[in-house]
This record gives sequence, C-alpha cells and structure tokens, in this order.
Amino acid sequence: MTLVDIEPDERKLPLSSESEPSLSEFAYGQILDLILSGRLQAGAVLQERRLADVLSISRTPVREALGRLETESLAMRSQGRMLIVADVSVETYMNLLDMRRILEVEAAARATGQLAAEDAEKVREAIRWLLQLPKIAPADHWSVDDLVHGTIAEAAGNPMVAAAIRDLRRRTHIFNTARMPHRLQPGGSEHMALIDAVTGNDPELSRRLMGEHLDNVRNAIIDFILGRRRG
Repeated sequence: MTLVDIEPDERKLPLSSESEPSLSEFAYGQILDLILSGRLQAGAVLQERRLADVLSISRTPVREALGRLETESLAMRSQGRMLIVADVSVETYMNLLDMRRILEVEAAARATGQLAAEDAEKVREAIRWLLQLPKIAPADHWSVDDLVHGTIAEAAGNPMVAAAIRDLRRRTHIFNTARMPHRLQPGGSEHMALIDAVTGNDPELSRRLMGEHLDNVRNAIIDFILGRRRG
C-alpha cells in the first residue's frame, strides 16, 4: 500500500475542525494508524500535500504531525531528504521494551528507600487525579506515566541510566491509553503498587513489580499491533 492508494473517503473525521492542536492530533493519529496497520509500509514517502488532501485538512497540522513522527523515530529522512516511514516492526518494539525492562527493573531496585515521602505522595496524587478524569487525553496520560517512571529512574541515582530510560520511553510513546484504553485502570493500580514498593525497603519487591508492569505493557502492545494488522 502506498500513499497514493489511500482515498480521502477512508478517513475518520476529527472531533473538532476549529482547533489547530486538535487537527494536529487528528493528523498524527490517522497517519500513525496507517503505519501501525501496515498500510503505509517502511520506505513509503510521507508527502505533506497528499496527506493533507487525504485527511481534508490544511498542511500545517500535517507538518506538525510528521515532525512528531520523526521525533519518535517512526519517520526518517531518506538520502534525498524525503520523509519516509521508518521500520516499525513488532520485533523493533519488542527490542525497545526489552531494553526498558533491563534498565527500569534495576532502577526500581536501586531507587528503593531513596525516594522522599513528599515526592512519592506527589506521584500518588497525580495517579489519583488521572484516574478520576471523565475523559483522559493522551497528553494527560503521558504526563502522569512519565512522572511515575521518571521519578523512579531519577531516584535510582544514575543520571545516565535515567536519560536512557527517558529516550526509550519516548520511542514507545505512541502506545498510550488512547490506543489501549483497557490498560488505564490496571496501569494506575500497578503504578500505585510500584511507588509504594519503592518507598519501602524491599528492593526485590520493587524489581518484581516493575518487571510485571512492563511485561503487561509489552503484552498489550503486541496485542494492539497484531490486532491492527489483522484488521
């Protein structure tokens, strides 16, 4: 499937046509769905004008969406400087998640007993705030998720490890509760248990809970990708 094969009437309408940020988010989601479903395969050229025509929106939100995809390593520049779809195979994401597991499990163990009580409570408050929202935007979910994992990584005491974890998380950023809403409540509970463990004195418990949490995330991502490609 190439870009020219995608017809405008296959699009989904955005929730709002009045807000530029909303249109940018819409464009990002639509292009991402085409990539994850395999309809835009690795090497396909991402033409700003054509995508704008397909989605029936202006080029500005499409340009912003493509910039975001490039930042997340889902799109890349070819030799001719054209923006193309990068390789987003299941194997690629499993390797990224495996690296996250190696680093974050150990970080959780090292952070145990090092996290200040007031910092832990701020994280708990953020988790509770997220779970009570009637409608959760991807940005809200990511900010809290980043707070949980970032706080633990920083408490581990190695800034290079924390930076590596941030980079790996950025590259798996696309898999949020907007795409896997069934993970919201379990993820919140797992985050609470993680923070409780890290504020305790049992590194092995923290290590185990982080490993289980990331295994659950990995399994949900596998199901999501394979489901999109079967559909």
